Amino acid sequence: MLLSAMATPSGAQDAPLLQAPDVTVTAPRGLTSGAIAPLLQLTPADLESYGVDTLTDLVDALKPMTRSSRSDQTPVVLINGHLAGTVEFDNLPREAIERVEVLPESVALQYGFSENQRVLNFVLREHYRAVPTRLTESGATEGGDRTTAADASLVRLEDEARVTLLGSYWRNAWLRESDRNIEQPNSYDRTLQPDKSETKIAATISRSILGVSSSLESSWDVIDTQALQGAVDLASGGSDSLRQDARQSTARLAAQLTGQLGRFVWGATASYVRIGSNSSGGIGLDETGHLLIDRTDSALNAGNLQFSLSGPVASLPAGLVIANAKVGLAYQGFESEDAYPGNPLSSSNLVRTVRSGSFNASVPIADRGHEVLPALGELSATVNVTLDEVSNIGPLWSQSYGLDWIPISRVHVDAIFTDHRTAPTVQQLLAPPVVTPNVEMYDFVAGQTVFVTNISGGAANLRPTDDKVASIGLALGPFFDKTTFSAHYEQNRIRNAIGLLPPLTPDVELAFPERFIRDADGTLIEVDDRSVNLQSQTQNDLKWGFNAWFPFGSAPPGGSPDRLEFSAFDTWYLRDQVLIRDGIPTLDLLNGAPSDVAGGQPRHRIDLRGVFYKSGFGTVLSGTWRSATSVTSGDPTAQDSLSFSALATMDSRMFVDLARLPATRAHSWAKGMRASLVILNVFDRRQTVVDGTGVTPLAFAPGYLDPPGRTVWITLRKVF
Repeated sequence: MLLSAMATPSGAQDAPLLQAPDVTVTAPRGLTSGAIAPLLQLTPADLESYGVDTLTDLVDALKPMTRSSRSDQTPVVLINGHLAGTVEFDNLPREAIERVEVLPESVALQYGFSENQRVLNFVLREHYRAVPTRLTESGATEGGDRTTAADASLVRLEDEARVTLLGSYWRNAWLRESDRNIEQPNSYDRTLQPDKSETKIAATISRSILGVSSSLESSWDVIDTQALQGAVDLASGGSDSLRQDARQSTARLAAQLTGQLGRFVWGATASYVRIGSNSSGGIGLDETGHLLIDRTDSALNAGNLQFSLSGPVASLPAGLVIANAKVGLAYQGFESEDAYPGNPLSSSNLVRTVRSGSFNASVPIADRGHEVLPALGELSATVNVTLDEVSNIGPLWSQSYGLDWIPISRVHVDAIFTDHRTAPTVQQLLAPPVVTPNVEMYDFVAGQTVFVTNISGGAANLRPTDDKVASIGLALGPFFDKTTFSAHYEQNRIRNAIGLLPPLTPDVELAFPERFIRDADGTLIEVDDRSVNLQSQTQNDLKWGFNAWFPFGSAPPGGSPDRLEFSAFDTWYLRDQVLIRDGIPTLDLLNGAPSDVAGGQPRHRIDLRGVFYKSGFGTVLSGTWRSATSVTSGDPTAQDSLSFSALATMDSRMFVDLARLPATRAHSWAKGMRASLVILNVFDRRQTVVDGTGVTPLAFAPGYLDPPGRTVWITLRKVF
């Protein structure tokens, strides 16, 4: 599985991400004087109890422990104290880890990231050789949604030298409307989920050369998608499906150098990415009854060169001022073509260069150990300033300022303000329009389900986004070894947010009348859903929760201790409003305005997770609960509001390490073998949506809201 979320430095451009997730090491080499004590440290025995296979899975499993009291951002990921490369992060198995260290947000600042993220450092074993292999099969209990996946990798670690090679393939078969008993014309020729496959090859090599840590990585990835959007009767007799085909191929090459220069650590990275995309789709019939095909092609070439220098720049009574300076140059070239039937070939291209520079610093103010204002404990200020000079747009300044305070041991208070300006990506500006017929949606204006022609793609007139965030946080712990509590209140103000149109209401249609086409009867027939700038968005929320760790029993030699882990986090939305355009009423997503197909914004979202491990057997339960919402059209003459029920879902993952079982531990074939059973949406729960008469509109049928429902995954993994 690919890493779904990756951290990028403050002020970095969106396309494409060139650095991997975050991981950190106890004392990033050369960045500080003395070691920065980790907030938490996990051994291989601790990690074994999660039953995960890859570092990607491990980052997700550790999420309750790596939550910052400043934001929900994923941690910064390091491997042996250096920023993790995307490919190497994907290729390394969990068994290659010697220990994991969770470091405070101040360490992220030293790597050029914003100080609202914690850091994860994966320290690798000095000597390790293995060939991990894995086979997975899954399907929905209602039928369909079948997935087959296989991957194998080669991993060799010898001190500072590392080599990895990965090959993977997965395919998810399409799920038709007829598979979920949606009674509509052409339901057999309409897919709820497309047929999708991915093939990937990736390799990395890392070693120390003359005292300089160096790495080179490359990957090639192809994703094919096939969907059905209905059928049409041909003039020649018979019928044909409106098939939508797409392919995206990604080639990536990246290099990284890190070395010591006196008391400073220097780094240099270079990368090149090429993303090619093409699509073709049937959109209807011409006057002679022959099928019309819309074809698009695009290619993105992106290069990035970056240099950084980190280390102590001054000494104050309370300690050292640690700073990071970074300069970079990025190139992005995007070309696209659209061959729409009946129109001349449309071509466009955009070349963008970005010259960037950033400066981050952590300034100590009080320190009990240095006897500087000891009554305050430990207090420091942080600052981050970034300038991106974007061609055709101009300078974009971003900055953040924060205070970090530890009044007493195990009590951590922080406050941070960020103002981040981001240019639209070249894809958001110039992605060719893709026309998809017969897309199901709910028209809140007319109060009915409609099937429209949907147009997606880029929009050339998008403006940069200005995102301001102010937050204050509290973290307590760890207590009883690894039990922690955290909470943070956040105010988020975004101007010119780039996104899709909100669900259709009278106010949305009034703000963007050119985006909606109705027939003579007032029935919606076409929606232009290309990206737009929304005037402003405002959101206030409080996130709080805990992660508790309860070991029990005694650990077997070389094995993981039996334990129980439980976490609960609540996100309480206090305000969520969108102003689409000046002069149009503000949409209040907490009080009647639709947020997405699942209704308005729920007041509460609660995430729960429990881990139980004993003698080679493990169970991980994770659940989410969202409070009920209701949605009105905003038109007093319209139908009654829609009611969206509260929704609670639970996923289960059970695994067994055969080398730990008394019955199989003596057999050589059991060494390194694990069997896993995953059930997603264990109780097959779907949201219930009804109108004022108690009827569920077609657009909110269970098959549309959650096409797969409950799915079962079986995985066999063997490490040779």
